[in-house]
Amino acid sequence: MKAIKKILILFLIVNIGAFSSFAQFELWTVGTALTVPQGRLDVSAFRFAQYGITNTFEVSAQPWIFIIFPNGQVKKTWYKKDFAVATVHSINYPSWTLNMLRKRDKPGYIPVDSVVPQMLAFKNEVIVSKFLKKKTTCEAANYLLSVKLGFQFAWQIKKGDIPPMEKSIIYPRSSIYQKKLLWYAGVDIDGHLNSWINFSADLDFLSVKFNLEDIAVEHKGMIMLPLTNSLSILGGYKIFWGTYPSGNSQFAIYPLLDISWKYQFKPKKAKELDLFKKKMF
Repeated sequence: MKAIKKILILFLIVNIGAFSSFAQFELWTVGTALTVPQGRLDVSAFRFAQYGITNTFEVSAQPWIFIIFPNGQVKKTWYKKDFAVATVHSINYPSWTLNMLRKRDKPGYIPVDSVVPQMLAFKNEVIVSKFLKKKTTCEAANYLLSVKLGFQFAWQIKKGDIPPMEKSIIYPRSSIYQKKLLWYAGVDIDGHLNSWINFSADLDFLSVKFNLEDIAVEHKGMIMLPLTNSLSILGGYKIFWGTYPSGNSQFAIYPLLDISWKYQFKPKKAKELDLFKKKMF
């Protein structure tokens, strides 16, 4: 018991020291018009890994499934003063993954006798963000409100035939594989609960082919807690309600858990040139 107490005390000392080193835990940039800082690499277990090329341009991808699901995404912040405006553009090749699902032959997925088309899927969206509480000498800017509007579609290189995948979160996004346009609009709020705990919540409306009878509503709530200066844990929930082409509808709640690691690459130092050094003859 004494050994366990010593370990717990050591754990508290280490973590209190770590928490005290956070001047303010940075807000999550996912779903906002902001990008990760230049030279920052953010990697997590489930979401896209992000890297800041500049302070207004980032690239991202999901590395863990890249071999079976090639994908890539860019975000560019075009305006960043009183509010920020950014666009997000992504591309992926889903055919290999869909073929794996076809072999499973489960209800709601893809039958074995279906022919998966060779295609590329695209996403384009515009995001506008604004801090509701401005930065002061005592506190960082807080309550970042973001509004987004976007659409997704797929370009079939080689035609195929797969039925709609009537699974809650999967169906709206997979509807583009049947040559349908998916559009969506949403609102996000990100903020500081205190100096080392952040929150994020969103509400999205999705519609297939601008059809108000083929819709979905999603809501997500997340809490972000730093464990060290570079490691954070995220937890929360996602609620889904949507309709299907068959006329059915579904309500579902999913738990969310993720862990995130970040690393700041040091900028390369420019070569120092002695412009004032006189040449010796």
